[in-house]
Amino acid sequence: MRARALVEAELVQTSLTGLGFALADATRLMRAAFDRRMRVVGLRGSSWRVLAYLYRQDGLSQTELAQLLELTRAGVGQIVDQLEASGHVERREDTSDARRWLVFLSARMRAEVGSLLNIVREFEHELSVAFADKELEVLRGLIDRVRERAAIMISQSAEPS
Repeated sequence: MRARALVEAELVQTSLTGLGFALADATRLMRAAFDRRMRVVGLRGSSWRVLAYLYRQDGLSQTELAQLLELTRAGVGQIVDQLEASGHVERREDTSDARRWLVFLSARMRAEVGSLLNIVREFEHELSVAFADKELEVLRGLIDRVRERAAIMISQSAEPS
């Protein structure tokens, strides 16, 4: 039994041992810290992420939001329902497909974007004090390379249609 444990331990000891877990954990902790900041303005969990995606590209469908957030359509539907009830977003019928609804930032939300961006900037500043500017630049580049390589690996392993 001990020999098997040693073999298994050797199998998982690579130059990237724990990298995925460390990145996931860092992301989880950053998200939790940011969520605490957003509660001050009445936003929780994934709701601020929905708003961020809509700020970048307004008029997404719930299906598109679900893919971006890696949530179910039903889960995104509940978040959008809450954001619509609070006046942050509005649903509009898709003029090219009457079966589909698109989600847009409301006029109220557009007026509040500046204060949300200030919270984002303050959070990023506070987090970045742990790094020198050059270190942040290197970290961004390294993470970009990991993302690019993982995307290549996914595309290469895609099953043929």
